Parts: sequence; C-alpha cells; structure tokens
Amino acid sequence: MSTWTTVLVGALALNAALVPVYRVYRLTKGGPMVDVVGGSILGGLLALLALGTAAEWAWARWGALSYALLFGIIVMPLWTLAVLIPLRPRGPDYAFTAVYWTSLIVIGIAAIAV
Repeated sequence: MSTWTTVLVGALALNAALVPVYRVYRLTKGGPMVDVVGGSILGGLLALLALGTAAEWAWARWGALSYALLFGIIVMPLWTLAVLIPLRPRGPDYAFTAVYWTSLIVIGIAAIAV
C-alpha cells in the first residue's frame, strides 16, 4: 500500500468515526436524533470506502474523491452557514469543523494522488 493510500484510508476512517461521535455529542445538547442516524449511516459508508481503498479497489478511490468534493463544495459550506453559526458553537463544534474541513481536503488530495 502506498503512502497516499495509507493517508486516504486514515482520513476516511477518521471521518467514519468522527461524524457519528459528533452527532451524538450534538444530541446531548438538544440536537435531533435523525442527525445521529444519518451520521451513523454516513460513518458506515465511509468505513466501506476506507476498506475498499485499503483493498485497492479503484471504485473506492473515486467514491472518496466524490465524497470530498460533494461535502467540501456543497454540504459543509451550507452546514456551516445554516447550522453551525446559528447554534452558538462551543469548543467541540469548532474542533469538529476544523478537523472535518481539513480531512476533506486531505481526502481529496490523497484520492487524486493515489
């Protein structure tokens, strides 16, 4: 496995764990249960992409690139404006946002570089 493949698998695995954990944190602050369910589904799909990338299946790399582009260009900007800013963010919200944005950039670069 190349270095870029290892980086891609690690970033996908990070997001697979980070998304549901953050959604559960938001649930404890009054967030909706549907976010936890959606975050868990996304986490499962990201775990599958990580496993497929580790197995060096080409479709997984393209799936990872599509995920990074979709979430980096459309989902996260909308989420930041519509959800994060109005909810009066705290430290964990800022930390999640920074790590998530950074990992999306890393996933996009690594998916291209593999």
